[in-house]
Amino acid sequence: MADLIVVYWRDIPAQVIVKKGRQNAKRELPLRFTEAIDMCAMRTGAGGTDDYLA
Repeated sequence: MADLIVVYWRDIPAQVIVKKGRQNAKRELPLRFTEAIDMCAMRTGAGGTDDYLA
């Protein structure tokens, strides 16, 4: 059976990962999710790369 992992930035989904055994597949979500993450980051003052990863 495959494992489904959803990667979030704060409460916004950013990526989906499916793992089955030694195989895995990663997919970014549509652009609207990336734009939502960017807007939220700018509003909270997390504009730098290090801030995104925190």
